[in-house]
Amino acid sequence: MSAQITVTLLVALAVTGFMMAVVPYLTRRTESFGVSIESRHWHDPEIRGMRRKYALGTGSVAVLAILAVLIVDVFCDAAYLVWVLLAVVIAMMITQSGLYLLFHFRMKTLKKSRGLLSSEQQIIAETAFHREKRAVSNWWLLPHLAVAAATAAFCLIFYDRFPDQLVMQYDAQGNPTRVVEKNYGAVLMPVIMQLFMVFTFWLVNYGIASSKQQLDAARPHESLRKNLVFRRRWSAFLLIGGFLLVLAFALMPLQMVYRLDPSVQMAAFTGVTLFMTLGAMILSFMTGQGGSRIRMRGPAGETAAGMVNRDDDRYWKLGVFYYNPEDPAIFIEKRFGVGWTMNWARPAARALMFGPLVLIFLVMFLLETIFDL
Repeated sequence: MSAQITVTLLVALAVTGFMMAVVPYLTRRTESFGVSIESRHWHDPEIRGMRRKYALGTGSVAVLAILAVLIVDVFCDAAYLVWVLLAVVIAMMITQSGLYLLFHFRMKTLKKSRGLLSSEQQIIAETAFHREKRAVSNWWLLPHLAVAAATAAFCLIFYDRFPDQLVMQYDAQGNPTRVVEKNYGAVLMPVIMQLFMVFTFWLVNYGIASSKQQLDAARPHESLRKNLVFRRRWSAFLLIGGFLLVLAFALMPLQMVYRLDPSVQMAAFTGVTLFMTLGAMILSFMTGQGGSRIRMRGPAGETAAGMVNRDDDRYWKLGVFYYNPEDPAIFIEKRFGVGWTMNWARPAARALMFGPLVLIFLVMFLLETIFDL
C-alpha cells in the first residue's frame, strides 16, 4: 500500500479514536452521557470518574487499532489491510457504544438516587432567535454548482477525447480494478456525485440554521451568543470543506482526458479528507457542543440563579435518539457528541434521512441499467 494512503488511514484512525475518547468532555455541562443534570454537578468526583474511564477505554482500543493497522501494513499483504481496517473500526464502535451505555444507565441511577436535577426547571426561548444570522447563506453553494456546471461542460465538450475504456476504480496501489466502456453515464459520474454532494451540503446547512434553539436557563443571553457562533462556524466549515470536495471530483474527468497520474487525484482526495478530519477535530474543541467551550468577550448578560433547563430525558431514547411527537422541530443538537440529530417522531425527519439513500440506489440502478456501469 502507498505511504500516502497508509498515513491518511493512520491519521483518520488517530483522530477518530481521539474524538471518541473526548466526547464526554465536549458535551454541554448540563448533560452527562445523555442524561440531564445541573451544571454544578459537572465536576462531581463520581461523574468525572466516569468520563475518565470512558476516555481511557475508548482511547486504549484506538491505540491498539492503530498498532494493528501498522503491523499488517508492514508485515502482511495489502489485501488483508481492508479486513483488518474493517475489524478495528467495528471494535472501536462496539467499545464506544458499550462504555456509553454502561455510563448512561449508571448516570440515570445516580440522577435518581442523588437528585441531580432538583432546582426549578424552565424552558428558555429567545423570540428574536430566528431573525439572527444562524448560518452561512446557502447562496454560498453557488460556487459549488458553478464547479459542477464547468465539470459537466468539460465532459460534454471533450467527450470524444475520453479513452474508450474508463477506469472507475483503483486499488490501494493505484492499479485499475474496475473498467467500463465509455458512455455518457460513466463520463458524467463525477458530475452526478458533485450534484448529490451539493444537495447534501444544502440539507445539512439548512439543518444547522433551522435546528431547535437550546439555551441555558441559568445563562440565557450568554448561551444564545455562544450558540450562534457555534452554528456559524460549523456552517462555514461545512461549505468550505464541501467546496474542496467538489473540486476534488472535478479532477476525475481531467485525469481521464489528459492521462494524469492517478496519484494526483489520490493526493487531492487525501488532502480533502485530512482537512475535513483534522478540521472537525479542531472545531469541536474550539466550540464544544452548542458553543459550550466558546469564550465570549464583553458582558455575559444577567444570570437566572437556581434556574435549570427542563428535564426532557423521557424524549431521549438511550440518551441518543430524540423522539417527541409534540415537538415540531425536525433538527436538534445531539446530547452526546458535537453536532445535530433529528426528531425521529417527525415523518419529515425520516424522509430526509432515508430519502437520499433511496435516491442514491435509484440513480445507481438507472445508470447500471441504461449505461451498463
